[in-house]
Amino acid sequence: MKALLPYYPLFAFLAAFVITYFSVPAIIRLSLVKKLYDQPDDRKKHASRITPLGGIAIFGGLIIPFIFFSAHLINPTLNSVLVALFVLFITGVKDDLYPLVPYKKLLGQILAVGIVILQGDIRLERFYGLFGIWDLPFWVSVAISFIFFLGIINSFNFIDGINGLSSSIGILFSLVYAGWFYYLDQPLFLVLALCIAGSQMAFLRYNLINAKIFMGDSGSMILGFFGALLSIYFLQANERTSETVLLHIDAVVFALSVLIIPIIDTLRVVFLRVFILKRSPFSADRNHIHHALLDIGLSHVSATAALFFSNVFLIAFTYFLNPYLRASYLLLSLSLLALALSQVPFVIKKSRKKSSAATTPNI
Repeated sequence: MKALLPYYPLFAFLAAFVITYFSVPAIIRLSLVKKLYDQPDDRKKHASRITPLGGIAIFGGLIIPFIFFSAHLINPTLNSVLVALFVLFITGVKDDLYPLVPYKKLLGQILAVGIVILQGDIRLERFYGLFGIWDLPFWVSVAISFIFFLGIINSFNFIDGINGLSSSIGILFSLVYAGWFYYLDQPLFLVLALCIAGSQMAFLRYNLINAKIFMGDSGSMILGFFGALLSIYFLQANERTSETVLLHIDAVVFALSVLIIPIIDTLRVVFLRVFILKRSPFSADRNHIHHALLDIGLSHVSATAALFFSNVFLIAFTYFLNPYLRASYLLLSLSLLALALSQVPFVIKKSRKKSSAATTPNI
């Protein structure tokens, strides 16, 4: 099998890139003709009318080569993944065209996640000794898997607030997992990971510098879904292989490190909204890490690069400390470091505000 793996996954990656690359301009033109664009407002700082329908190009760019290049791979999870993906995509497009109230969007997410967990059996089956917990009862496993899927889906929706950020993190997690799936001899999910990476690299061409299109909810929810899906399947594959790359308890922490930027930003923002501001966790504001980076003077590109390389650093931190720390200590170290890094732009912002107030003369 491994003799063949370097070839057709590479073709899938290239096909995903090409399809997405040439689909985006057509969607931009159609959106301008049909007036399907996102108007700037107080929170959205883009200067021109930009369509939020980039998720259509991302969906087409990855789903076509994924189905084509995985046709010979028999896997019982494939149908569940595809059906869930279509449900999530339709929900996202509907929200991009005619914004849904949060609970209706959540219902679409729950339906998609339920399909892949209950029919596809892709779920967090164990904690592998983390916190002293090993096997999970079935319904506990299902409940935790629902929370994880829904949390990651919405975390990508939350971080999709500046140019290129969601796509950059999507490229990062898909390439990291592509490497593991190649090593673990999981060709179906290797093809899927490379299709995600190819579509996101092509989309980044139109979204990073002088953005001409946004991925919208249809794109960010799909990306979050894949982030959760690949993470859980990585844990399952790592558990079942005879060539375990990481100790199982450490694999859990590693999977969290791969998605640590959207996770830490979401936990921070939800805590602020619910417990400090006493508002809905889905209410819009400018309390995200990327907003703070913009407020201290970084451009969209610089802010995206800062968060991308912070995520890379945290993945490397987790991987290289793996042999020296127990999983619980490793998780604590990762969480504290991520939280500390997330606070840096807010500390700088607050410090500048104090300095400005101190130097402003009283009239």
